Amino acid sequence: MEFCIINFKKTRERNGKKMKKSKLIVLIMVVFSLSLGGCSFFNGQSAKKQEMIQIAESKKMKVAIEEYLKNLDPEALTPNGKIKTYRILKDKLKYNPMEGINIEIVINNDDKLIVDMVVIEKESGLYHVAASSTPTELDELLEGKNYGQ
Repeated sequence: MEFCIINFKKTRERNGKKMKKSKLIVLIMVVFSLSLGGCSFFNGQSAKKQEMIQIAESKKMKVAIEEYLKNLDPEALTPNGKIKTYRILKDKLKYNPMEGINIEIVINNDDKLIVDMVVIEKESGLYHVAASSTPTELDELLEGKNYGQ
């Protein structure tokens, strides 16, 4: 009887060590898998961001944005225009869940003159500003009111 009890204890100790090892191996595999999945997720996000930046900096996008600005100010981007320059805020680019890309542009390097727009691709392959939101300050500038004074 004593032999059985000692044998049982030794077997249980060996099984316990084996279980600890197998649990540790499973835990390591889970952590490794999650880290690989997390890395691929962030790489996928980075690839999407790079794709949006390429689209935003494309010639077709430049044409669409400048056409939009010239609708606001016929002399935009010329020495006589009220809209002299614009720049795209690359860190604000987002895919629109409905369609297209959400873009924010800064007019005349003035952080109060930020225009939000949704740009979509037409069937022809060209881009078009489908919707936009302009700040009151830009409206004042375009209407000739004393903006900034």
